[in-house]
Amino acid sequence: MTNLLHGADALAQLQQESTKPILVKFVAPHCPSCETLAPVLEKLQLDRPDDFHLVSIDMTEDVEIAIKFKVRSAPTVVLLKGEEVKDKVAGLKPKKFYDDLINQAV
Repeated sequence: MTNLLHGADALAQLQQESTKPILVKFVAPHCPSCETLAPVLEKLQLDRPDDFHLVSIDMTEDVEIAIKFKVRSAPTVVLLKGEEVKDKVAGLKPKKFYDDLINQAV
C-alpha cells in the first residue's frame, strides 16, 4: 500500500504541513508513459516511505495547478520542498534517476 495522494487539495495540505520533499507526478488519461511511470514511483515510495510524499495530479482535472508549475506535457515530475520547486523533469527516466532526485532534497 503506497501513500499516494491525489489532487491539488492534497498537495496544498502537504505543502503546509510537511517538511518532507514532495514528488508531484503530473499525468493525463490515455498516456502510456504515465502508466509506465506510475509503478516506478510507487515502488520508490514503498522503498522510502519516510523520505518523501508522492502526489498524483491529473492535468485534465487540475488544470490550474499544471499551469502554476508550467507543466506542458505528461508525464512530468516536479520535486517540491514546501513551496519551492527544486526540480522539474518531463518524460520517463529510470528509477535510479528519481531516487537520486529524492536524495538531493532529503
